[in-house]
Amino acid sequence: MKLTRFAVLIITILLLLPVRAEERPLSGVWIDRGSMSLFKLPEAGDIPFLLGDFEYPENEVPRVFVFDFNGDSLEDYFVESYRSLCGTGGCMYALVDGKTKKRIGGFFGAPILIPDKKINGYPIIQSYAHLNAASGNFVTYVFDGNKYQMVATVYVEGKSVEELFKRLSAFKKMKAAAPGIGS
Repeated sequence: MKLTRFAVLIITILLLLPVRAEERPLSGVWIDRGSMSLFKLPEAGDIPFLLGDFEYPENEVPRVFVFDFNGDSLEDYFVESYRSLCGTGGCMYALVDGKTKKRIGGFFGAPILIPDKKINGYPIIQSYAHLNAASGNFVTYVFDGNKYQMVATVYVEGKSVEELFKRLSAFKKMKAAAPGIGS
């Protein structure tokens, strides 16, 4: 099922609205630098080009969060850019489909949030990019059937940042896998 940008914007706004006592709180997965593990990716599909785009030196093992994003029982790869592309606002990330090894999304920020809601077989992905200590952009991405598209950006500052992170505190913070894990 494909959704229009307007429908996705409405979904995003509903996710940000205050929760009533009778409503279920937001839940999902929280990914940040502490979630990434050194992981030797297969040299197939878009992966070699992605590692070049992400400025990984030759023979450097990338930082990756391995997770089945689409429920096909195959591990997908959420790849973090090399540290030269990270800053106070966050890092660049890419999602690579585990079956096709095709890059299906690009993201920026820290943290990356994956609510327990899917559109077109993949979860909605949201990110927060710090602009300064009291403000940032909260961005929502949706899978359109081929790749992730940015569908909404909300600028938040001051108390709104505090409220946003208070609402997101129920998300499960993922920790890096034990050293030595990887293919």
